[in-house]
Amino acid sequence: MELDSTAYKRLIDVGRALSAEKDINSLLARILKEAKSMVSAEAGTLYLRTHQNTLKFSIVLNDTLERTDIDLPEIPLTTVGGEPNLQNIASRAANTGETVNVSDFSTVKESGARQFDAIMGYMSRSFLTVPLKNHHEESIGVLQLLNARDQKGEYIAFSPDSEALVEALASQASVALENRYLVDEQAELKHQFEREVDERTRELKGALEKLSEAHIILKELTTIDSVTGIRNRQYFEEVYDQEYRRALRQQYAVTVMLVDIDHFKRVNDTYGHLVGDDCLAHVAQDIDNAFNRPADVVARYGGEEFVAILPYIRHNDALRMADQLRMNIADKDIPTEKEPIRVSISIGVATMIPPDISSMRKLVADADANLYRAKEEGRNRVVGSESTP
Repeated sequence: MELDSTAYKRLIDVGRALSAEKDINSLLARILKEAKSMVSAEAGTLYLRTHQNTLKFSIVLNDTLERTDIDLPEIPLTTVGGEPNLQNIASRAANTGETVNVSDFSTVKESGARQFDAIMGYMSRSFLTVPLKNHHEESIGVLQLLNARDQKGEYIAFSPDSEALVEALASQASVALENRYLVDEQAELKHQFEREVDERTRELKGALEKLSEAHIILKELTTIDSVTGIRNRQYFEEVYDQEYRRALRQQYAVTVMLVDIDHFKRVNDTYGHLVGDDCLAHVAQDIDNAFNRPADVVARYGGEEFVAILPYIRHNDALRMADQLRMNIADKDIPTEKEPIRVSISIGVATMIPPDISSMRKLVADADANLYRAKEEGRNRVVGSESTP
C-alpha cells in the first residue's frame, strides 16, 4: 500500500472527528471504520480491557459477513498460573504493548481467531493487531484488522506503511477513548488528560517525522485548541501577520474582531469548569460557523476570548455580521451535562486598509479597545471603528 501526504492529512481530520464524538459506542464504531478504510482491510474488531483483566469484544465490522449477532468470549490476559497470556494474538499485543503483524494466518497456531472463523464461517488470512495504550503505556484495548486487500481486491499482507498508519490512528483513538472515560470525573483529572494529549501528540509527531511532508502535518496538529476544536492563538499570530502584509501590498480592507463571553467567570463558579468548557466549545463553533468564507480565520485568543480575521469586507458589513452573531448567541440555549444555559457576548470590531507595516499591532489594539468599550457600556453589544488612510 503506497501512502502519501493525503493519507496523513486525513489522519489529522480523523483525529479531530474522534475527539468530537460524545457517545462511546459511536466513538468505537468510528475508530474501527476509519482503521478499516485507511488500510483496505476486509474486517476488523475492537476489544476493550476490563477490570477483570480480560479483553472484552466490543464491536466488529466485516464486509463479507451478514450476521450482526456476534458475541465473542472474553480473552484472558493472564494464564491460570498468573503468567501473561501470549497464546492469543490480541492478548499478546495487549500484554507486550507491541503491534503484531501476521502476513499468513495459516502458519500461526492461534486458537482465538480460529474459534471466530469456526463460529462465523469466515477465513482469516492476514492480521494486523495494534494495542491501544494509555498515558502510562498500559494497554486499554486492542484494535485488530483482518485480510488486507489491494486495489484489485486480492488478499495481501499488511505493509509496514499500513502498520505505521494504524499505530498513529491507534494513538489518537486511545486519547479519544480516555477522554470519554474521564469526562465525568473531577476537573483536576481533566488537566491530567490534557497532559496526556500533549504526550500522545508528541508520540504522533515522532511517528510522522519519519514520513514525507510530516512537518507540514505536525504544524497543522499544533494549531488546534484542545478545548474548543478551533484554531489557537499561535495559528492566529502566524496567519494575521501574513494576511496583514498581503492587505498592505494589495491595499484591501481587513477586519479584526475580538469576542468575549460576558460574565464567563459566573458560569465556571456556578456550574463548574467542565460546563464552562462545554460553553466555550459551543460559542467557538458558533463563531466559526458565522465566519466561514475560505479566507476567514477564527481562533481562541485566550481564556473566554476569541478572535476573527475577516479580509475583503467593508466595515458596515463587519458590524452587521458581528451584531447578527451577538443576537444568535444571546438567543441560544447551550446544552451542557447539567442543564441548558445562556450567555451573551461583547464584540470589538476594527477595520482598516493597512497604511504601513507599523500599524499591524494597531488594528488588533483598536479591536481590543472597542471590546473594552463594549463591556464598559453594559456588555452584550458591538462597538467598532474604522481607520482610514
